[in-house]
Amino acid sequence: MYNQGLFHAWVPKPGMIALIIVLDAVVLFINPFNAGNMGQMTSSTGIISEYYMWGSFATIIGMALVLPFSMRIKLRFRTKELMLTTFIVMAAMTMVVATTTVGAVVVVACLIFGIAKMLGMNELLLPIMGLLGGDRKRFYAVYYPIALISNQISTWLTSGLSLDTGWQELHYYAAGILFVAAMICVIFMHNKHYTKVMPFIYLDWFGLFLFGTAFMSLAYIFAFGKQQDWFNSPYVFWAAIFAIVSIGALVIRELNIKRPFLSFKLYKIKDVRYGIILLVAQGMYMGISVIMSIYTSAILGYNWMTNGAIGLMTLPGIFLAGFVAFHWTENKIPLKMYIFSGFAAYFLYTVMLYFMMTPELNISQLYLPQMLNGYGMCALFISIWIYALDKVPQRNMIQSVAPIMVFRSFVMMAFFTSLFGWLQYKFQWQSIGDLASSVDSLTMSQSIGTTSLRDIQLGAILASCKKILGYIIIAGIAILIFVLFHQFGRLKFRIAEYNVYKGKQPALPEQIADIAGTI
Repeated sequence: MYNQGLFHAWVPKPGMIALIIVLDAVVLFINPFNAGNMGQMTSSTGIISEYYMWGSFATIIGMALVLPFSMRIKLRFRTKELMLTTFIVMAAMTMVVATTTVGAVVVVACLIFGIAKMLGMNELLLPIMGLLGGDRKRFYAVYYPIALISNQISTWLTSGLSLDTGWQELHYYAAGILFVAAMICVIFMHNKHYTKVMPFIYLDWFGLFLFGTAFMSLAYIFAFGKQQDWFNSPYVFWAAIFAIVSIGALVIRELNIKRPFLSFKLYKIKDVRYGIILLVAQGMYMGISVIMSIYTSAILGYNWMTNGAIGLMTLPGIFLAGFVAFHWTENKIPLKMYIFSGFAAYFLYTVMLYFMMTPELNISQLYLPQMLNGYGMCALFISIWIYALDKVPQRNMIQSVAPIMVFRSFVMMAFFTSLFGWLQYKFQWQSIGDLASSVDSLTMSQSIGTTSLRDIQLGAILASCKKILGYIIIAGIAILIFVLFHQFGRLKFRIAEYNVYKGKQPALPEQIADIAGTI
């Protein structure tokens, strides 16, 4: 009657592992759209890029929305039902994004896509964690490198293929692959419940609505703020009001109802609060991507295919960070210096970009900076998540992790991306004024004016990018000092500790909530 696996008993174990890898690859690789193709998408549909950016944020929000009650869903429905729903809904939303010319429809499709994607990921993560002995730390060391590498490869592949086939055709192919994955589930997955069926009742639907309203309003602000001149726009102003009111109402409601949608108990834990500070610092470094994109596109003239290839340069660093993390967690080494290594890699990456940004730069010179970027990104994804959630009780994990997930993957990334994009625009015009005032008017009148103005424009872009990087470098020094002297729960006045010891790995948790809270 019950089966805690995914497949029929007649499927051999090597086949089960292969099918898990294939299905997980499909879920990780396919997204509602690729940011590298946004230029093609806007030109062919007439939808402004801000709607696609809002849709990208909505995908993350959708994943966070379903996470707190994913355990209830798993205990109510069969694995085959959930996986079929995942792949069919993902395929349908992919087709919607490919065919619609309405921006609001794109956003709603991306939100639904994110909900379906999280349901599928939760089903596939349980057996992977079981193969690793049920150790969440070792799981992070394996899962995050795979997820980040998949994202970079997916961006590069879709950027390259879109040049030959067009971005709509890529969505059609992705939908076809998702339907094939659904057929695999029909053939090989069993049709039994995981355990005793639990009723799908007592869900806080209004709390879920407030959660979605708050973060979708924030997503609108971050996506459209620059385009609508931030709070000079009534739409951005009212979105901010909706976000503030929704967050306030959500907190009050969740603290006073019997069965809350979210649990705020984990924020009483000191490590969680410090972990959130570290996530802010990580978000600042991840926001450098917008500066890098402006530089490679406006100064070096790279297209989205070349920018995708630059993303591939992060793969060695991501792999190295995952390898080090697996050794670190295997031997139970304190996290302090691993976290420090992640921020140090990001700091060196920023310093190298500051000195290397010139109008003429060979792409091969970006290998080392991008490798450091990959290492810092992966190391901090793993280490901060382990540190922040290590002391969170398992009974509170599933109700607690969603706000932190959306804070890390959406709020901080979107905030710093929007902030740096706005600052670059402001500093660029300031630099144009400074550079133009130094040009002799007589020289301008006797030379090719367009060439001189172009040089001024490129110089202003470089100056604005370097100015932002300079501020990030100063903030990075403060972050490194904080990490170096913060004890991370260890003894006081000890900067580093390398007490390596072997220990018995914990058994697979009895509660699937441990799995549902690992994303």
